[in-house]
Amino acid sequence: MRELIYLDNASTTRVCEAAAAAAAEAMRACYGNPSSLHFMGAEARRLLEGARGELALALGAAPDEIFFTSGGSESTNTAILAGAAKNAFRGRHIVSTQIEHDATLKTLNYLKNQGWEITLVPPERDGSLPAERIAEALREDTSLLCMMAVNNETGATMPYEAAAAELKRKCPQALFYLDAVQAFCKLPVNLKNVDMLGVSAHKIGGMKGCGALYVRAGLKLQPLIHGGEQERGMRSGTEGVPQAAAFGAACREARAGMDENFRRAEKLRALLLASLEGIKYTVNSPENSSPYIINLSFPPARSEVLIRVLSDSGVCVSGGSACARGRQSHVLKAMRLPGERIDSALRVSFSPENSEEDVARFCAALRQALTLF
Repeated sequence: MRELIYLDNASTTRVCEAAAAAAAEAMRACYGNPSSLHFMGAEARRLLEGARGELALALGAAPDEIFFTSGGSESTNTAILAGAAKNAFRGRHIVSTQIEHDATLKTLNYLKNQGWEITLVPPERDGSLPAERIAEALREDTSLLCMMAVNNETGATMPYEAAAAELKRKCPQALFYLDAVQAFCKLPVNLKNVDMLGVSAHKIGGMKGCGALYVRAGLKLQPLIHGGEQERGMRSGTEGVPQAAAFGAACREARAGMDENFRRAEKLRALLLASLEGIKYTVNSPENSSPYIINLSFPPARSEVLIRVLSDSGVCVSGGSACARGRQSHVLKAMRLPGERIDSALRVSFSPENSEEDVARFCAALRQALTLF
């Protein structure tokens, strides 16, 4: 079997050993319903609350501010819909950006069809987004600002701290939602002025189908899913204890190695760019970016062809968000890039498991693939 070079970690990561072990324990030894009163239920509850504590510790939050969800998309949907409903009395204007994840943009489009006014702030041509531009979009009737910490396609770090501070200055009652899916346990996340925040397990070595929503203490929101009183009434449905336990274990491991992992990603990114010498390419990621994600274009090549050829060589990369499924990237289009750069874009994304050898093999396979054009 050929060796796999996996450089699509912004889409999903391999489940780390600690997470797999935690999930196995929850499935085999502590498989009770965490709402049950007997001892098996109590054991499941212990695992669930332990995982909640790990996420709270990583965010600098209180455990009671953490609610488990099915993933980043559910966290985003809940925050935006519940936040809008909570603040509808003060205005029906929402501000976001053109380069958000589809979970944000499609939820906002739903609200637009319900009569809300949505302002989407465009990025600069390099993919960055100045805080002043977001501030200019705020109005007296703005009730919600939502944006990401790190862009999932280019790695651009967003000025969410400055934007949130300006929101609270101009619109003290407005709510701020932060999509921290690509930042959590990779970059420091500041909760100051943040009312709601979403994260996802499978971006840091946890299992798919699990995420979490941070809700600031004292903020009462209507749930998106109704039923029982799980997650203190915020998210009904029997909790997925194996997924939550795995998330907690992955979080503990990623948090402990965050600084070292960041430095490793910086080195791999620098090595990648140095190894592309002699190849015609452009970088679509701005200077101020997470080292875990880099977006590159190789005109006149076509992304889908490159991805298939690289895959045949055992190398996994993507053309952008996995949610796009072959469509042109709305992020690169918002950056007003030429069509040939959009159509030839590849996203390379690292995890702590990647090595210099992975980068070398990717570059060798890429050089071979580019001979087809």
